[in-house]
Amino acid sequence: MTLSRYPLLRSPFRPFFLLGALYGPLLILSWIPLYTGLLPGFPPLGSAVSSLHHQHEMIFGFASAVIFGFILTALPSWAGTREITGAKLAILVLSWLLGRVSITLSSWLPLPLVALLDLSFPLLFALIVGPGLAKVRLRIVLGLGLITAGFFMGNLYFYLGIWRGDDQLWLPGLRIGLYAMIFHCSVTVGALAPIFTENQLREQAQPADIGYIFPLEWLSAAAILALAVADFTGATPAIIGSLALVSALLHGARLSRWRSLSIAGAPLVWVLHVGYLWLFAALLLLALEGLGTPLRSESWVHAFTVGGFGLMSLGLMTRVSLRHTGRELRLPPAMIVAYLCLFAAAAARVMVPLATLPNELLLLSALLWGASYVIYLTVFARILLVPSLP
Repeated sequence: MTLSRYPLLRSPFRPFFLLGALYGPLLILSWIPLYTGLLPGFPPLGSAVSSLHHQHEMIFGFASAVIFGFILTALPSWAGTREITGAKLAILVLSWLLGRVSITLSSWLPLPLVALLDLSFPLLFALIVGPGLAKVRLRIVLGLGLITAGFFMGNLYFYLGIWRGDDQLWLPGLRIGLYAMIFHCSVTVGALAPIFTENQLREQAQPADIGYIFPLEWLSAAAILALAVADFTGATPAIIGSLALVSALLHGARLSRWRSLSIAGAPLVWVLHVGYLWLFAALLLLALEGLGTPLRSESWVHAFTVGGFGLMSLGLMTRVSLRHTGRELRLPPAMIVAYLCLFAAAAARVMVPLATLPNELLLLSALLWGASYVIYLTVFARILLVPSLP
């Protein structure tokens, strides 16, 4: 009996969405005691502060599972490649798991071993997926290469910084990973949301003529890359703020074409629009910070990670879990609650540093964020573990 016969290993979204939705709330639960001081915690990554573990794992642990699970599932339809299943998928899942275990035990393991185990995941992804991309369109290969390289190089710089005790390395490493997440959302949701919206408009018997303005698509992606390079190379706040403002305007123009109000009654599509709106807000907050407004950087970071990535990723996870298991695209009512929890979590998390509101809102935000993925698990865990419908 081959491994591909097990439902969990028949499609990449199954194990990675399941593990990501499990790991995310666990990260939040481990962060709350450390933040409140109710329970003692061990210092992960040697002498690094405990909050660094949370930042690293939300990017290179939780987000990487969701992003690469989605990419592996989408590649056969995007690029005509063979779906990664069975033993190859098991190797990738095991590599991701070993990275998380090594991080958890990093206080007792040699740092080079932790880094090697954690960095093996994007390398194995490239080795397994790469050979099938020889005849794929350049823009798909380029986008996939940039996302994969962003996660690998960001994580590599992070470990080099921890090893040398140099925040001029580990902090840019975290930022590279963050920009890889932003680039993924900009490219993926920017391409898919208009299609899903047009389909929904047709179902509502409305004109569906959104299409693409390709210069705008390319400029939106290029603006994120330029912003990432400027941030990584230590450009002045004014330059970063100016690039963020240009990027915000481009993404805002993109979003304004999607006729969001026309599909407000279709939360499975609308959640992607709201998530993209949070991405626009994050870029605008970064622009305001760089151009002299007294904002803290965590405001724009959490506007994207909690609101933008949270809503866009959970929306795509819901759609893929339904579509790729043979089910109708009919949103379970509980998922609407999950989306609302995520939106409220993002609003609370951003408002704390913006308005110096009570820190209890941080805990509320964390609980709401974790609850949204617990709801996803409650609704979809069994679906991910059993065979697809005919």
